[in-house]
Amino acid sequence: MSEKRVIRKMKKLALRITEQMETVRDVMDDLEIEFEMLQNQISKLESKKNIRNEETLKAIIVDDDDEDTIDLENTSTVTANRKF
Repeated sequence: MSEKRVIRKMKKLALRITEQMETVRDVMDDLEIEFEMLQNQISKLESKKNIRNEETLKAIIVDDDDEDTIDLENTSTVTANRKF
């Protein structure tokens, strides 16, 4: 093969590689954007879940506190039923 033919084939190959690299870059850019969006959605869902868990825990704690507290100052006598 002549040198000109080899150079022409190499240029053609380099052009195809360049086009493929551009395609891969575009796909990677799209994937990065989608990945960031996915991470944001995960963070939002986790924060909502944490808020709900905290609210539930606070509600349980408040309910437990109400049951355990006896206001002795506002009662004249405290009675307890005996079990025989």
